[in-house]
Amino acid sequence: MKRERNERTALSAPVAAATAVAAGLVLAAAACGPSDPAERVYVRKCSACHGTDGRGRTRFAQGRPYADLTDGKWKHGGDRASIRKLIAEGDPASPMPPYDGRLSPQEIDAAADYVLRLAAVAAAPAPKAAPPVKTP
Repeated sequence: MKRERNERTALSAPVAAATAVAAGLVLAAAACGPSDPAERVYVRKCSACHGTDGRGRTRFAQGRPYADLTDGKWKHGGDRASIRKLIAEGDPASPMPPYDGRLSPQEIDAAADYVLRLAAVAAAPAPKAAPPVKTP
């Protein structure tokens, strides 16, 4: 009886350890944020000012006309090269800091691409509502 209990304990310890490691990995993955690298950079570096949806509806952005990245109003141009340059160099006349040296060139590219995606989603026409169903 005692030997059977020791064998069961010996087998359950590795199972318990593997379960704990797996649970830790799941929790760590969930805590890392978005799986999309571009979204991860944007959330980490841009969303505090521009909001997670890019609309600039944050306390910090109030009264700043170019904080909304989805309204089509661009102080420095809305093309990819202009957005990338602004992210890299910042704007000394505004609170927009330079990220060159703080983000890798690939992260700056990803952030620029994500900003363009936010703007495209906002500019897309809303789906038309279905017509009302007529009942006889």
